[in-house]
Amino acid sequence: MLQGVLHHPYGRVGPWHEWDETGRLASETIYDALGNHMVDRHFDDAGNLAHEQHHEPTSLWADPDTGRQRPAPWLWF
Repeated sequence: MLQGVLHHPYGRVGPWHEWDETGRLASETIYDALGNHMVDRHFDDAGNLAHEQHHEPTSLWADPDTGRQRPAPWLWF
């Protein structure tokens, strides 16, 4: 089973969780407010963190006041 939030026009935002057929949390993927894939976490059979990988954002948010581009806050909408 997969659970998460979709936000138009960015797609997946926030944490997404996937459980295996036994109901055990298998993985967590985190997206920022612009839909950038930021973190992957995979868990072992005991529920312990087995692997974590961080990703650089591919889309940046432009500050309307300064025009400065930066990664989006996690959930700013």
